[in-house]
Amino acid sequence: MRRLREGSGISLDADGRFLHRGEPITHARTLELLRRTFRREPDGRYSVSIGRESAYVAIEAAPYAVLAVEEAPRGIAPRLRLSDGSEELLDPATLELGDDGVLRCAVKGDRPARFTRAGQLALGARLEEDPPGSGSYTLLVNGRRWPVRRPR
Repeated sequence: MRRLREGSGISLDADGRFLHRGEPITHARTLELLRRTFRREPDGRYSVSIGRESAYVAIEAAPYAVLAVEEAPRGIAPRLRLSDGSEELLDPATLELGDDGVLRCAVKGDRPARFTRAGQLALGARLEEDPPGSGSYTLLVNGRRWPVRRPR
């Protein structure tokens, strides 16, 4: 059973799509079940359950993807739509721009999320280069400028 659980072939790609042996899972009810049962195990790995059976999920980039950024007035934290169907406000203190040029943040407390192209374009329109020409960016939220961190 342990080998079956670990070798299930279920994975999550960088855009937050579930795959089985590299092929996208497209059946709506199956996807809903996978999203609903997706969880972090005590050992840090992620799994899904179908009935009494569970399987580990291989994560390509991050367990969550930011699919969209809901438009909000400037200065208000934008709402993120995540790959599991949930929504939450962006915590600007967790926003980071990776060496690969992709934005990331923490969601659901401390879970890593990677922005998809659409999510990054939407949030990128709100970022300001500060100071101009520096390659450093900030996001204005609740009257405070939050620097977009770079990995160490």
